[in-house]
Amino acid sequence: MKDSATLILDRKTVASLIDMKSSILAVEKVFSQYGLGRAAMPPKIYLDLPEFAGDFRAMPAFVKGLDKCSLKWVNTHANNKKYGLPSVMAVVILNDPKNGFPLSIMDGTLMTSLRTGAAGGVAAKYLARRDSEVVALVGCGVQARTQLLALREVFKIKSVKVWGKESALVNRFIEDMKRPGEEMCSFSTVEKCVNHSDIVVTTTPSRKPIVNHAWIKAGTHINAIGADAAGKQEIDPKIFQYAKLVVDDFRQASHSGEINIPCTKGILNSKDVYAQLGQIVCGKKKGRISDREITIFDSTGLAIQDLAIADVVYRAALKRKKGYTIDLMGLN
Repeated sequence: MKDSATLILDRKTVASLIDMKSSILAVEKVFSQYGLGRAAMPPKIYLDLPEFAGDFRAMPAFVKGLDKCSLKWVNTHANNKKYGLPSVMAVVILNDPKNGFPLSIMDGTLMTSLRTGAAGGVAAKYLARRDSEVVALVGCGVQARTQLLALREVFKIKSVKVWGKESALVNRFIEDMKRPGEEMCSFSTVEKCVNHSDIVVTTTPSRKPIVNHAWIKAGTHINAIGADAAGKQEIDPKIFQYAKLVVDDFRQASHSGEINIPCTKGILNSKDVYAQLGQIVCGKKKGRISDREITIFDSTGLAIQDLAIADVVYRAALKRKKGYTIDLMGLN
């Protein structure tokens, strides 16, 4: 590729260059770099468009170990089904930090799902019991799929319990995601789904708690994924009184994560957060220290995660000569 050419990668090409295993490795590395203070990442910027039942988010990042910058521009539009479009779509721009040149423009939609799943896998690696084998999925959409794929890379899963609002979607999820040697079944209530589970994953758009603190047994780990904007909430805040709470980034989580409502109401503050995940990954703080403690990872999705995946995709594309280039800047 010429130095003044920008590499264009569509979704199909991106999918051919990345998988969950490599996503987890990449995301774990950037969390470590972030924990060591080797990354720059302003909080994500929101452009709310309630008249279109949607919003846009701009997510910039720089990681010294990767020597690249990225910007993800991603939307969430709840009513996109009527347009035949995904509710979430994203574009990632990868830049050279030395001079700002746009190295690549690539689809970020698949990347968003992979990096969120990968973060859940990394969090569970450090916070869930090593013998965890029963997973409860509260929600059965795209994010539930990648969360399960990531957990399968880290643990020997024997049983997967699934709850969703629509039985047809639950059945489709089970049909698509089942695999030999792993029991997978649906449950009619959230309570039945999460009871006696080792790892609980919530991936719903709920704006009120749907997981009661009393349903969570000692030793459980929770990946709280669904709350990614102000006003969203899935977990009964009473659980924060005794659980070990880990966030991906406190500034972001306090405004748009699972803890955003408790923080707004003054129920929680930064002192109630045990650590940011990067601090645990880089060794500054310990992860799980007891088989009986309840741990929670509040995932809002960080721009460094997008950069991690984009870097893997870009390097693989160059090596395998995938995609096509354009003279975007008119320098040739």
